[in-house]
Amino acid sequence: MDQSRHQELVAKANQFIEAHHNEVNKQSYPHYHLAPRYGWINDPNGFCYALGKYHIFYQFYPYDAKWGPMHWGHATSTDLIHWQHELVALAPSEDYDRDGCFSGSAIEHDGKLYLIYTGHKVLVEAGDDSIAREVQALAVSTDGVHFEKLGVVIEPEDEGIHNFRDPKVWKDETGLFHVVFGATNLKHEGEIRQYTSHDLMHWELVSVIKEMEDNAFMYECPDFFEVNDHKWVLATSPMGQAPVGYNRQNPSVNSWQSGSFDGKSFTPDTKLYEVDHGHDFYATQSTSTPDGRRIVLAWMNMWKLPFLNYSHHWCGALTLPREITYKNGHLYQAPVKEAQSLRLSEHHVDAADSTLKSTFKTLTSNAATELQFSFKPDENSAEQYGIAIGNSIRLFVDRQTKTLTLFRLDLNATSYRALPIAWDQEHKLQIFIDNSSIEVFIDDGHDTMTSNFFGTDHTVSLYATNGQAEFKGLTVYDLERPLFGA
Repeated sequence: MDQSRHQELVAKANQFIEAHHNEVNKQSYPHYHLAPRYGWINDPNGFCYALGKYHIFYQFYPYDAKWGPMHWGHATSTDLIHWQHELVALAPSEDYDRDGCFSGSAIEHDGKLYLIYTGHKVLVEAGDDSIAREVQALAVSTDGVHFEKLGVVIEPEDEGIHNFRDPKVWKDETGLFHVVFGATNLKHEGEIRQYTSHDLMHWELVSVIKEMEDNAFMYECPDFFEVNDHKWVLATSPMGQAPVGYNRQNPSVNSWQSGSFDGKSFTPDTKLYEVDHGHDFYATQSTSTPDGRRIVLAWMNMWKLPFLNYSHHWCGALTLPREITYKNGHLYQAPVKEAQSLRLSEHHVDAADSTLKSTFKTLTSNAATELQFSFKPDENSAEQYGIAIGNSIRLFVDRQTKTLTLFRLDLNATSYRALPIAWDQEHKLQIFIDNSSIEVFIDDGHDTMTSNFFGTDHTVSLYATNGQAEFKGLTVYDLERPLFGA
C-alpha cells in the first residue's frame, strides 16, 4: 500500500495544530483531564499499555471544534494522569476510510503496536452518514508514534449493513486474537459480533455475543473484558433505548452487564444497566495495567446535549481513568490510585464548621479541587443539602425524592440527573472538579455521576436549606494543573 497520501495528511494535521493551538481559549479548558490541543475530540480509542507506556488515542477533528472527518489523536503517559500529546496517528486517506477513521482499539504484538479501527465511507453525496460502508482496517507502528496502514481486514457480508464499527481487540491465553464490534443486522436489530484471528490480518466470524435488548438498533463502542472473580463485563453504548424512570435520560447511555464467557458465547447474569448517572459519559474503553488492574476511560460529553465552547477552538475531554472491580455482585468504578498524585494541599474541616442549618459555607474558589465527605440521610433534617459550584452546579440530597441529584443550571443546558439512594445508610462522596466538569464517585465507586458545566464562577460552597445537615469527615484538596498549559 502506498503510504504517501496518509503521511501527507497526517503531517498537514500536525502542522495545523502546531500553528493554531495558542488560539485556544482556556476559560473552561481542563486542568487535569485530557483534552485536545486544538479542535474536537470524542470517543477514546486504542487505550492500552504497550511499548513501555500507556497510550490513549481518540476520535479527533484537528481543524475545528466541531465534529468532522475523524482522525486519531494520540497521547501517552507513564502514570495514567500526566499525559503527553503525541503526533496525530491516523488521518482519512484511503477509499475505505475517506470519510473518517472511526473508533477502534490497539494491541501490542511482536514488539509493534497495531491499531484496528473502522474505515467509514459515505455512500450518498448528501452526506447522510446513515448510508455508509464501514469496514474494519489495520495499521501498525514500530515506535508507537508513526503508523502505516495495512488495509481492510473485516468487511460486512451484505451491502445493506451500514452500521458495522468500533472494534475492540484482545489476545487470550492461547495466543488467539479476538475482536468484538457493533453491527445493525438486516432486520435492523443491534448485535455485537465476535471474530477471531491467529495473525490480526485474517479473521473468522465466531459468534454473536449480544443480540438486541430493549430496542437497541446499534451497540456503539463495545468493550469486553475480564475482571476479578473470573467475571466478564460487556460494556457498550446502545442506541435506540427509551428512558425508564430516573434511568437512561441521556440521548445515548453507556451501559454494562456482567456474566460468563466460554471463549465463544457470553452468558449474562444481568441486563444492560446505566453505569454513570450524570449528563456526560459515553463510549468507554478499557485496558489492563502491568499490575493486573482493569482501567476504563470515557468521553466526557454526550451526543445531542449542549456543547457551549465551540468558539473556544476546543471541544471534548476524557474522564479520569477509573479502576473496575467486581464486589458483592456489583461492578465498582473508582478513580485510579494515581489520581492522588494530583493533590497539592489537604484541608480538613472540623465538625462544627461542616454542620449547617439553613445556610451555606464557602469552601474554595480553586477550579481544580477534590472533595470528600460522608452523610447519613435519616440523621439530617434539611430539605436539600450538598455542594454548589458558582451558579452552574448543584449536587444535593433531596428529602422529597430520596435521591442524590446533580442539577446543571447553565443557560441552554439546564437539566438534572438523579440517583435513588438508601435513606438509612451512610454514604460517602469523592468529588473531582476541573474547571468545567464534575465527577462524583459514590460509596467507593458503587455509582458515579459525571457532567460538564459552563459557568465561570468556580466558588465551591456547602449548603443546607430548610433544616440541618452534617457533612462528615469533610476534606478539601487543591489539585495540580498539569495539562492547562499543554
